[in-house]
Amino acid sequence: MRLLTSAFAWMVGLALVVALVFTGRGPLHYPLVLLAVVVLGTWLVSPDGDAWWVSAAEGVVAVSAFLVLPGPQPVIGFLFGVTVRRSLRGGTAWFPLKATPALLGYVVGLGAAMTLDLGSRPVGVDSLVGALMPLVGLVIGSGALYKVVGAAKTADSARRTLSAVVQASPVGLVLLGDDGVPQLHNDRARTLLDWSGPGAVPCPHGPDITACGRGCGTASADPVEVRVGRTGVLALHPMPVDPDRTLVAVVDVSARTHREEALRTRSERDELTGLVGRSHFLHLVEQAVPGGGGPVGLLVIDLDQFKEINDTEGHEAGDEYLMSAADRIHSAAGPGAVAARIGGDEFAVLAPGHDADACVGLGERVLAALAEPLSAFGYELVIRASVGIAVSDGEGSATDLLRDADTAMYVAKREGGARHRLFHPEMGEEVLARQRDKVDLRAAIDSGQLVLHYQPIVDLATGRVTGAEALVRWQRPGHGLLGPMEFIGLAEETGLIVPLGNRVLLDACEQAVRWQDRSIGVTVNVSTRQLSQAGFLDTLDEVLTTTGLRPKGLTIEVTESVWADEVAMRTLMAVRDTGVRVALDDFGTGYSSLSYLQRYPFDVVKIDKSFTAELGESGRTAGVVRCIIDLTRVLGAVAVAEGIETPAQAEWLRVAGCDYAQGYLFGKPDMAENWDVQPSVVWAAEHDRT
Repeated sequence: MRLLTSAFAWMVGLALVVALVFTGRGPLHYPLVLLAVVVLGTWLVSPDGDAWWVSAAEGVVAVSAFLVLPGPQPVIGFLFGVTVRRSLRGGTAWFPLKATPALLGYVVGLGAAMTLDLGSRPVGVDSLVGALMPLVGLVIGSGALYKVVGAAKTADSARRTLSAVVQASPVGLVLLGDDGVPQLHNDRARTLLDWSGPGAVPCPHGPDITACGRGCGTASADPVEVRVGRTGVLALHPMPVDPDRTLVAVVDVSARTHREEALRTRSERDELTGLVGRSHFLHLVEQAVPGGGGPVGLLVIDLDQFKEINDTEGHEAGDEYLMSAADRIHSAAGPGAVAARIGGDEFAVLAPGHDADACVGLGERVLAALAEPLSAFGYELVIRASVGIAVSDGEGSATDLLRDADTAMYVAKREGGARHRLFHPEMGEEVLARQRDKVDLRAAIDSGQLVLHYQPIVDLATGRVTGAEALVRWQRPGHGLLGPMEFIGLAEETGLIVPLGNRVLLDACEQAVRWQDRSIGVTVNVSTRQLSQAGFLDTLDEVLTTTGLRPKGLTIEVTESVWADEVAMRTLMAVRDTGVRVALDDFGTGYSSLSYLQRYPFDVVKIDKSFTAELGESGRTAGVVRCIIDLTRVLGAVAVAEGIETPAQAEWLRVAGCDYAQGYLFGKPDMAENWDVQPSVVWAAEHDRT
């Protein structure tokens, strides 16, 4: 269309110039010839250009040609040429406006020519219609052509855009004909489907994508996954375009498939130990229990000292410890059983066809295998474990079997560990009772059933009360007032010791603020588990800020077991740096070590009542107590003697240089409100009385 239109425009343009040269009349025809040649020259110099002055020049040519030529035919031809050419070439956006000067020039020239001819001959309707109808046809035709060109350009732009999108797509696209042979495809499809080889293009969908070389008849309505090469997986999604063609989208799902396979493997196998994983093991238990093929045994094995190994030796050593335990459990289980890791340090063995006796024997073999010395950490270590055993006779469910084995394991651990226990129904009742205790204790922490009693701490030199130890009690509905020995063990075991300890710490600090005018500080017992929690320092800071208690008014009391937990010891020393005093309770009864006392300074050392109770009865005990008092003074701490019940004990300790004491002689633990009626001096030395 462009070539034909350009040829036509040049033909009519040259015809106009020739007509002007040979048939033009008057002095204007020579300048007009030059102007027409200039217009044609712009077509030659700038084929796609369309300046406004060129459009104006075309209008001048159209007006003037009517005045110098004997007939309008050359002007009409020129007008058709420039208008149609403009609709196909430069300036398409301004086509209607830039075509107007030439059209107006024709109308004006026609009017001027008719005006000049009125004196010589009348103008008829037929001549007027003959002159204007070509103009109407030109406007309609060139307008239609302009729209066609615009649509063609839009379609071409859309085609180019779509082609770029299709080629850049990470999805392979193949257009199949009704015979199943690919008609179009992008480069991604060629790469995914490996169409680089010679010969016919292979079928893009089917069971063997690389072998099909003749196309296919129809595309499946459902996505198809096919494997290519050793590890590649492609998903092919057909979509009908029309009755004769189908578009197939080819997606590389190799990575997704590999992840799914890895997840499946991970769910079936424990990544660290290589044993069966938890979810797959539970599935195996569910399959084995209702099978009706005889008894099914289940052993649940919990390592007794894994946390200590992990904390003291590090996580890498903990992983090595777990792998060693897994290897030994797997070997002891034998080929007829399935060993699994079902938790952090918890393992299990599924033993189909094992009755109670066989399961007990299997439990003994597991414990014996674990007890073989392990020398992985530079010293010999024995792996201890608690083993719970349960046997299903086919009547219970997999959930019942798992629950019973877990209950038996819990009992074995509560009895000290390093043993196995076979489940019997009474165990379930004990565990249920323990669970009720746990629920009640949690409710007690939240509902205010925990109350604090305070026992005075007395300065032996003056007899004055200088502090009080906060001792928690549980006012349990239906059970009365319970001492700490009846529930602290449960709190430690279940992890409730942390919220319980935080509650006690807050209440004791609030009471210490009320006693600040009497200069009575409080001592609060804190468990090692509390100290090993990452947020203990933040909790302590929040309590002191909330209550307004000065740090020196609080003493944190710990037992010697804290030395076995490096994390707790670091936290304890950080507590001391805040100004809060730190007391070591029950000194001499546990992990006593002078090196520990030297490395980790304490403000207070408390002498256990097992020593003070024998004062006056054993000279050796008196010597030990005197040594503790002297050692405490050397270390820069103060000594507090516990369990003082007689004036003779108190007098002996005063003379020996002990700083403080507490015990029934000075007062039993009591509620804070009863302290308001107690005198500040609760004991006086014998020589002071006289």
